Amino acid sequence: MKKYLILFCAVFIIAACDSRLSNADLASQVIDGLEENYAGMGINIESLIITRESDTSNRYTGIMKTSEPNGSFTYSVAITYDGENITWQVE
Repeated sequence: MKKYLILFCAVFIIAACDSRLSNADLASQVIDGLEENYAGMGINIESLIITRESDTSNRYTGIMKTSEPNGSFTYSVAITYDGENITWQVE
């Protein structure tokens, strides 16, 4: 019984330490930041879909669709997220 309790505690601690945002929540945070940067420019972010490169990676890639005064556009977005800090670059 003691072995199972120790195993359960170890699994709980490992799970509790990985407090990353989900892809959808991370995308929402990036959209909020991008909208702040684009305020007043007439750029509306329609969607941002991101995927994590691997389970151990801090890098994500995304596809962002916008509507702008000159039409609709699609951009690639490179995101780095370490569990606390988020940086992005629209390409």
